[in-house]
Amino acid sequence: MKRYTLLFTICFIAIYFVSCRPMGDDLLSYGQNDYQAFYDSERSFAGEFKALWTAMNENYCIWDYEAEYGIDWDDVYNTYLPLFEALDDTTRKEKVTDQELRNLYSQFIDSLHDGHMALQIKNLHTGKYITLQPGVTRNIRERGQQYLAEGKYITNLNAYQTTAINPNYNILQHSEINSSKVSAQIISTVCSNAIKAANEYIALVDNAGGPNPTNDSLYKSVKDLTQYCIQLLTANNPESANFNFTIQAYNNLCNEYKKIGEMIGVKLTPIEDAVANDGLKKLEYSLFADGIVYLRLGSFSLTTYLDPTLQTTDSSTMLFAYQSAVQKVWQEWFDAIQIHHIAGNLGGVIIDVRNNGGGYINDYKYVLGALLPSGNWNSHTLRIKNGIGRLDYAPLLPFTMGTMEEQHEVIDDAPIVVLANSRSVSMAENTTYGVLSQANGCFIGTRTFGALSALNTDPADYSSTYSGAFGVQNQTPIWGYIPKYVCLYGEELRPVEGYGFAPDIEVQLDTTLWLTTGRDNQLEAAIKYINNVAP
Repeated sequence: MKRYTLLFTICFIAIYFVSCRPMGDDLLSYGQNDYQAFYDSERSFAGEFKALWTAMNENYCIWDYEAEYGIDWDDVYNTYLPLFEALDDTTRKEKVTDQELRNLYSQFIDSLHDGHMALQIKNLHTGKYITLQPGVTRNIRERGQQYLAEGKYITNLNAYQTTAINPNYNILQHSEINSSKVSAQIISTVCSNAIKAANEYIALVDNAGGPNPTNDSLYKSVKDLTQYCIQLLTANNPESANFNFTIQAYNNLCNEYKKIGEMIGVKLTPIEDAVANDGLKKLEYSLFADGIVYLRLGSFSLTTYLDPTLQTTDSSTMLFAYQSAVQKVWQEWFDAIQIHHIAGNLGGVIIDVRNNGGGYINDYKYVLGALLPSGNWNSHTLRIKNGIGRLDYAPLLPFTMGTMEEQHEVIDDAPIVVLANSRSVSMAENTTYGVLSQANGCFIGTRTFGALSALNTDPADYSSTYSGAFGVQNQTPIWGYIPKYVCLYGEELRPVEGYGFAPDIEVQLDTTLWLTTGRDNQLEAAIKYINNVAP
């Protein structure tokens, strides 16, 4: 009996001491406003720094890679904790400014190499959040005017749709779909019709002796509608950085004046979110002379429109019309490749992902995957974090990119050129790497952005794989958007974070040529390369 009593006592003592520990061994739940994870960060700058340091320490995927660049995360803690403790000094005469807080974090965060990473930290004195994006900071620091210019000057093909240029660069067929231009056209049409109907109503009332107690309220509302529409038409520029605000203002108009519009005989139709917020931006197909087939993507979201399981069947919606237009442009590109390859006169294929910020991995099969054999393609290798230790990793896994399963021509006997630049990010870079990996592939342009690691499908989801986003944006004092997996490339299985892929043929955009003539020297270099190497 004494033996069992002793055993019970030992178990009880063990349970007692484990249960009284201030923190358990479980991974902190950084995906929500967990008491343990964020308690101190709500109360002091030093607490914020400690929480961020710990979250990064446990979740960041490439500490070994950072160590090669001389970054010692323990040394960061020892060096910077006293500086953040100084911000909490109650004898400080001035509040901590947002710029002061940003500068302090930037001293060590800007040296990190993950290209996707974004951090948000709350200034406990001002209540505002500062945001740090080391990938963007690095590109500006290292490339300067080149990076800024490549973001500012986004070329188009207008100059090549005339006969006034070198015949080698003439476009024989062309089609495109642009979600911003579609939205702008809707705004222009609806607002113009509303102004016309409003003016007719105002003239009718004025000719009848002016407004009276019966129609005075409607008369004023119609006048307000007219002014609102005029303002929208003035701001209706799809190339503007503020165009999303114009769409929001237009949709507000449609909702607010819906009944007014019906009373004067005009339908105010909002722009559906699926169109207004479309990530595709631009899809453009052209057939150049000598059988060169060209595709440009503003981002990777083709899957939304080409995957039958995701398509809308409601033909009364704008989304259906937009979806049909996207399908038409992509199909023309794909068909042109099939027809010319079967006929034996395919000169080559150009995939233009300049200024493409990335998107859905599934899009791969509709772009480069439409040129490769069926059965998918092992692009690179994934390293997955598997514990809170900095170097806790699961076994390496091959990462497979989808290729087209349906019958199609395999383009292994004609040049495939990818055009990319410093604004080509994530999936745009993986597509670039895919072309580089083909025997008939060539990359022309400038070095890509350097954001290759794989992310959470849902950035708000922090799961038991010990990596990914932590915190809740605009809610918890710290929030981090960091990769879930590390992508390793080549025989050496190395990351390329913070660097990207270098071109086979470096050609910087001639901005003077573009601004004065509309010609694109990077595109012309691709066409010249294909004409020189094509059999």
